[in-house]
Amino acid sequence: MVKVAEVNIDIDLSLFSRWLNSQRVLHRISEENGLQVIWVEDPQADQPVKDALERYLSDQAFKAQLDSYSEQLTFSLRPARSLMPRPKPAQAPIIFTFIGLAVLVALLTGFGGGGPILRTMMIVDPIGLDISSLPARLNLLLATLGEWQVWRLISPDFLHFSEMHLIFNMLMFWFLGGQIEGVQGRQRFIGLFLVCSIVPNIAQYLEAGPLFGGMSGVVYGLVGYCWLWCRMRPGELMFPPALMGISLVWLIIGYTPLTEALMIGRMANSAHLFGLLMGLLYAYILLSISSRKTA
Repeated sequence: MVKVAEVNIDIDLSLFSRWLNSQRVLHRISEENGLQVIWVEDPQADQPVKDALERYLSDQAFKAQLDSYSEQLTFSLRPARSLMPRPKPAQAPIIFTFIGLAVLVALLTGFGGGGPILRTMMIVDPIGLDISSLPARLNLLLATLGEWQVWRLISPDFLHFSEMHLIFNMLMFWFLGGQIEGVQGRQRFIGLFLVCSIVPNIAQYLEAGPLFGGMSGVVYGLVGYCWLWCRMRPGELMFPPALMGISLVWLIIGYTPLTEALMIGRMANSAHLFGLLMGLLYAYILLSISSRKTA
């Protein structure tokens, strides 16, 4: 992407970002060193966006009426490409590595059909043990971690039990996670992934036992993170607002008998719930730290 301009952090660019969207200008607004940085995808949009930004900052009448002017004030450049981001391997190598690993594990385990690889990937190996009570499950988890089998805290993410389960999770993981890695960096994404993997997996295990898997807890974490980030910093990430509503509806349905009646199976409700909460918390903490630095 091409850097267009840097603007003070206290200037509200949300209206300007909405107008750019109405003009089909693919862009991002990020924060660097206490400044808002405006990026555009197409180099040809560089000068038109600079001119529009200068008027936005200096002409209050233009700013006040920007919404109503959005149909009249158009750029000669109107890219035909979709505004929806499509992360590529070069932009999000970790995302694509994890997707490849999830596909490989699904094939090696026969989509959770059994075998030693499946037992190695579960959060604990429960074979021959009674873990029907919460204390028993907790003791087994502590014993497993005491043997340095720490990979089990995240390995259930790569287990999937059907083709549709895998495809849906990987599409959401690619769309949301790819943006975070590509725009905000690998360290930010890795931190978010670990928080939204470990905590939900432990919560799901303690609530219902070790027979679960999938990336949906992480996906719910990405949904929560992107939703809050886009509300506080519009323009930096692309997040369809309806996605949060759909996620909440599906979360509620998971606590009803409807999924079993539809033969979908029991949902990993605790993984979904704690994933969403961890994503929201992670975004809130980072936004709070950023605000204090620029105060």
